Amino acid sequence: MKYNEKQQKEIANYAIAHDNDYKMTGKKYDISYQQVSAWVRKYNKSSNEQKKTTKIKDSTKKSTASTLDILSRRDPVLEAQLEDVKRRLGLK
Repeated sequence: MKYNEKQQKEIANYAIAHDNDYKMTGKKYDISYQQVSAWVRKYNKSSNEQKKTTKIKDSTKKSTASTLDILSRRDPVLEAQLEDVKRRLGLK
């Protein structure tokens, strides 16, 4: 029997919810232990990739914000040098 993606996820979730008991899940849905195991791995892999993608997006936002913070800070050494140049040129 063919199972669609939704059914596969449902079966994988059932196995995960029951402490990864592939044997019991296989008997319940009349499929092999190996098939249940494969779907659980597939589902966990796709789930982990989504989490990683979300983490990457979140970390990118944080690094962008911190980069903006860094760029907007004033450097006291450069400020002192600028004041010195202005004083020498008579601009101040």
